[in-house]
Parts: sequence; C-alpha cells; structure tokens
Amino acid sequence: MAYIGENQHFSFRSEGCEALPSASVSSAEVSALGRTLTRFYSRFFVGCEGFGRLSTLYALCSGISECGGEVYLCESTDMPSFRFGCPLLSVGCGIYISGGSTLKFTMFDGRGFLLSHSELYSIMSAGSPFPAEKSGKISSVTSFGNIYLNNLRDSFGAVSGPVAAGISCGNRSVRALWEHFFTGEDDELVLQVSDDGQRVNAYSSKYGFIPCDRLILAYCTMRASQGETVILPDDFHYAAESTGAFPEGSIRRYRAGSRVPETSGHSRFLRDKLYMCIAMLRDRERFFRVIASLPEISGARREIAFDNASDFNKPRSLETSHGRVIITRSGRKMLSVLAQAMSAETSAELCAEWCEKLRKADICRRPPESFM
Repeated sequence: MAYIGENQHFSFRSEGCEALPSASVSSAEVSALGRTLTRFYSRFFVGCEGFGRLSTLYALCSGISECGGEVYLCESTDMPSFRFGCPLLSVGCGIYISGGSTLKFTMFDGRGFLLSHSELYSIMSAGSPFPAEKSGKISSVTSFGNIYLNNLRDSFGAVSGPVAAGISCGNRSVRALWEHFFTGEDDELVLQVSDDGQRVNAYSSKYGFIPCDRLILAYCTMRASQGETVILPDDFHYAAESTGAFPEGSIRRYRAGSRVPETSGHSRFLRDKLYMCIAMLRDRERFFRVIASLPEISGARREIAFDNASDFNKPRSLETSHGRVIITRSGRKMLSVLAQAMSAETSAELCAEWCEKLRKADICRRPPESFM
C-alpha cells in the first residue's frame, strides 16, 4: 500500500486510512472524519465487517449526517458484496470499516474502485466543517450478498454446477461466497483468497504456484483473444505487452493511484477477483492452456526502514538489465521495494540487491539520485 501521509489521528494509504497507533481515536474523531468527507461527497454507503465495529459505524454515519450528507449503512457485510453495492446505490463514496486491533477505513468511489491518491490526500488535508442547518438522511440497508451472487450467476449462465477448485481463505464470509461457484476441494487446483477477497493466488499440481499477477495476465489474454481492450495500472508487470499473447493496442495502461479510467471494456476484474476467476475457470482446460503459454512473470516485494523516505513521495521506476524495480513510500519512514522479473529467483535477487543499495544510501545520507 502506498503511503500518502497522516494527520492528527489517521494514516492515509492507497486503500484509505487507519488509526495511528499513537492516537486515541474515539467516536468523536470518527464523527469528525465523517463530517470532513462531506466536503467532497454528498451521498455515502458505509458498511462494517461483522458487528464488532458498530459504534464506529454509527459515529461515522452520524458525522456525515450532521453536515447534510445522505448515507446508507449496512451493519454487517463482506467487502466483495459491499463494493458491488456502491454503484447500485449511486453513491459518491463507499467506506468499509474493518480491522482487528487497528481501526481501518477502506474507501471507494461510486463504481467500487479505490479512491485515487489525490482524493485521499485532499481528505487527509481538509478540516472538519461545522454541522449543517439540516441533517442528512440515514437509511439502513441489508447486505448486497444475494444480489451480488445472482448477478454473478446471470453473468455466467453457462456454468453448470460448482467448478472443481479448492478454496483457501481465512475470512469465512468471503469463503462462503466463493464456495457458491467452486467445490472448495480439489487435488489439481487450489485458489488462495486473501485481503477480504481482493487478492487471489493459485496453486496447481502441474504448474506450481501461480501468483495473482499471472492470473490477471491470463484473464487479460483471454479477453484480448476476443478482440477486447483491457486496462492495467502502469505498475503491473512490465512484461505484459511482450508476452506475444496480445494484439497491438489491446492493453491500455493508466497511472497507478489515479482514478481508474471510465471504460466500456471489461474492467470489473480489477475490483472483483471472484468474477475474474469464474470467467477463467468455467473452462478449466482453456485456463491451463493459457497458463502454460505465459512466461513465468514474478514480483518480489520487501519493506525497509528508511529515514529519508519523504524523498520518495512519488514512486521511482527503474529499468535494469534483469527487470524492473519500483520504489514507493509505504510509511513515514518506510519504503516498499517491488522487483519484477521473468522468474521468481531473479525477482527475489533483484529485490534484495536494491534493498541493500537503499540501506547503504540511507546510512551514508546520500540522495536517492546518487544510486539511480
């Protein structure tokens, strides 16, 4: 997650914001965050993971309403269903409340995509306005889980019964969604679902570990073979265009952290990994053929402490003879180093090499430009 900055109570990252470890965040601070959000949006959808954060949910909705914002609240829902519900309610902003020991707010636009970095920076920097003369309306809604599942069934009407694939997922609500379409147990293929359903890796008895980026590349290959254009962020693996699987011009890149472009193409896979996997695995034989045809693209990521992390407010992308290195700020004094290469071994070595270069530069207090 890219680090954007922090204010008195919250640390803002590419997914939204979370309570600072050193800050005491009470209902008053959460309510103030709700009031601040009304400076930028007028209609909201707020959901909560389980029932453990209900007081936070009510405080946020109360703050929004105090400043005239209209808000729909859902007391218990999973993140995939919540994201699906954002465009159905025609909201400007969706906020999903989760977290165990650390309170977390994941923020989406009206289409269910993460807010852009510039939007999050504006929210972080803005002050809380005074309450409006007339309070906004708060409406309670139920989870969009059943509507979400029915939409998936309608989208893939040709699928007869669950597809053979094992499911590994620590979130029981998310696992239940996936088991509507996959058997949950299989000796040949296992899907590893994480991040509240927002990320998926796979393991095949024949092809070994298949990282999320390679699954995304397989999906894009299938769409492009049908003459469609797919969109990918510019920090997605650099080798996508050079695999030979894509007709010229069938991949459109956009700047990572910016607003996802409006497109009539198939961009849903960027926010809905269950949709993506159903689309690929309803024809398992074709899926395995595509996987076999793709190069072994790989990425390795590490985080290191770096006193001069503020020098990396803008991501640095470096092309090397072995691959690409992307350095981003991931905390007040932390950097994230992502190395992309054509094999897992090379990406791991490249990542370790650049982590060591950064450590040495920090010790010597050398400017970043001196080793790039």
